[in-house]
Amino acid sequence: MAMSDASRGDRRRRVRFLLLAAILLAASSACVHSPAEKELALEWYGVGNAWLAAGKYAEAGKAYDRAMTLDPKLVAASYNAAHALVEAGSYDRAIGIADTLIAGESGNIRYIGLRAYALYKAGRIVEATTAYEAAFALDQWAPDIIYNSSLLLVEAGKAATAAERLAPLVETKPDNDVLITLYARALTAAGRDSDAIAEWEDLRSLNKIDAESLESLGTLYAKSGDDAKALEALSAATDKDPKRPSAWFALARLKLTVADDGEGGLAALGKALEAGFADRDAAKALLSEAHLVERDAVAKALTDKQLIDTGGTEAGTATPPAGTSTGAAGSTPAGTGTAPTDSGAGSATKNQ
Repeated sequence: MAMSDASRGDRRRRVRFLLLAAILLAASSACVHSPAEKELALEWYGVGNAWLAAGKYAEAGKAYDRAMTLDPKLVAASYNAAHALVEAGSYDRAIGIADTLIAGESGNIRYIGLRAYALYKAGRIVEATTAYEAAFALDQWAPDIIYNSSLLLVEAGKAATAAERLAPLVETKPDNDVLITLYARALTAAGRDSDAIAEWEDLRSLNKIDAESLESLGTLYAKSGDDAKALEALSAATDKDPKRPSAWFALARLKLTVADDGEGGLAALGKALEAGFADRDAAKALLSEAHLVERDAVAKALTDKQLIDTGGTEAGTATPPAGTSTGAAGSTPAGTGTAPTDSGAGSATKNQ
């Protein structure tokens, strides 16, 4: 019996459907990775972790790339690859990987934190701050998120918020010097001087206080009027870092204006200038002090370094050298320059 046109049409459609199904099956089969490939992917993942721990970020990235090629579902390799890429300076690619991870698991705080870290390292501070705040909203007890978000809050002038955020974590980690340092910085910037002094002293009791922190402590003691403790802390700062100009200048100022120690004050001033002190405003303020011993000698030392003219006014408009803190005692010390850290599987950075 002759086949009707309708029957022939149905048959052609069935043939096309079967052909399409065969093509899709072949394509899906090509995407299935064998157990051997998955095992090899794990081996490359381990190699990547070893390179990452050794700080060989480019090599780590290549190893993770091989692992991801062999097994695209090995999420840990993707996560660590993004971290390695950040440290290697390939920020855009790292952010792209983090975006892909977040798309697959939107509420994963580690992925959001990784993206925030990559944004920070890329210099995209506003976006990084927003990302860290999003992570903090998801988990207000994740130590790394608390630390990193608070660090950016301090840098953004929101020190009071940072201090409130850090306080509960500090209570649970009383021996963590990195955490205490940031907390003390936040308290200092927020104007909570007595609380800041207590934290700096706690840090000192751990024998983990650096020169900048000692300078901050001395600055706060000077501001509170406790000149003896200020002199002691600033002297300790210069002992720990003899090339720290701002600490030497703060020490000189106290000796020349409070302690009536002209000889010691001039010696400290000389050390500050030798170390590169170049804050013209602070120099001018020193000469304007009502009670200043060795005024003529101080003026000559500052004039010789072209920080003032003979009339005590500013000379020129050059800026302080990079990395030089400006503070005379009583001013707010410069920040530590600490950058946010990333943590997680295979990460070479510290957890707070």
